[in-house]
Amino acid sequence: MEITKQVPKDPEKVSRILKNSLKVFANNRYQRTRVDQIAEMAKVSKGIIFRYYDSKFGLYKSTLQFAVNNIMSTADLSVWKDSKDLTEMIVRATKYKIQLQSKFPDEFKVLLDAYGDVNDFNDEDREQVHQIVGVDLNNAMELSGPVLERLNIRGDVDMEVVQGMFTAIMLQIGEETKAYMEKHPDGDLSQMTDIIKHAEGYMGVFERGISK
Repeated sequence: MEITKQVPKDPEKVSRILKNSLKVFANNRYQRTRVDQIAEMAKVSKGIIFRYYDSKFGLYKSTLQFAVNNIMSTADLSVWKDSKDLTEMIVRATKYKIQLQSKFPDEFKVLLDAYGDVNDFNDEDREQVHQIVGVDLNNAMELSGPVLERLNIRGDVDMEVVQGMFTAIMLQIGEETKAYMEKHPDGDLSQMTDIIKHAEGYMGVFERGISK
């Protein structure tokens, strides 16, 4: 069992630590962030942070999850579920994320930076980061379920194949986002017009097929 799961944590201290670590990681990215700066801002000792989170990377992971939870606590999932088709869903969802970004700038900054900071971590740590910030395929399938049910899918089409292809497209969009952030570490969602166009094109071909 991890040390961070064994140590009793004061909820008020946890709240102060995560709120301030979010600000510091958003401003400084991972490598330039100092734990003692977070401790000073959160009004706790540096030892408390290491006792709670074991390491700077442990705190970073908790901060990423904190950012995800903040966004998802207010996200309007009807933007996905009420779309008339998959193409509309991907466009609406991306535009909605841009709106959310203005409401949660620090949260989106640390999550987008996580894509661009891949060289800061070893393979194992990088995988843990991507599990937190990457495409959650189970949620993606759940959100797209009502849209898929409304589509006029041919009777000879295997639904498992449809789900597999949809998953592949979501993975591709995720890979393009990661590649963009590696090249443009200070970029944001509003600048990802090419990725939005690609996503719309992928979904359009997926729904219509490629045969004349």
